Amino acid sequence: MIQALIQPVAGLASSWIAGRAAKSKAKADLELAIIENKTRLALSETEANHEWEMSQLQDKDKWLRWFSYSMFTAPILVMVVAPEHGKRIFENLEYVPSWLIEIWIALNGAVWGLSSLKGVVPSVVGSIRKK
Repeated sequence: MIQALIQPVAGLASSWIAGRAAKSKAKADLELAIIENKTRLALSETEANHEWEMSQLQDKDKWLRWFSYSMFTAPILVMVVAPEHGKRIFENLEYVPSWLIEIWIALNGAVWGLSSLKGVVPSVVGSIRKK
């Protein structure tokens, strides 16, 4: 009778331990892959954007992406909840200088790592190095 109670508990415990071991191994494999990729990128002198790629491996800017996403989404949500206030938001954008809007768009592009910027950055870095 005691054995009938112990076997299910032991089975659950062994399943939990096996799950934790698999999770730890997956985490270690991911860390090893990141280290190997960093090493590959550091050794490659021909890749002009290796620093950008190395920083993307870490994904440090989650909070910055969340803030950027919120800035894009907030006016839309205001339009849904309070259309009269949302209308004022978009009307007031007419008074913002175009240079400020362009800088804001470029900053958000950098935060999100847009593919169009991935092609521009290496060419800019390459032209600076030539001078």
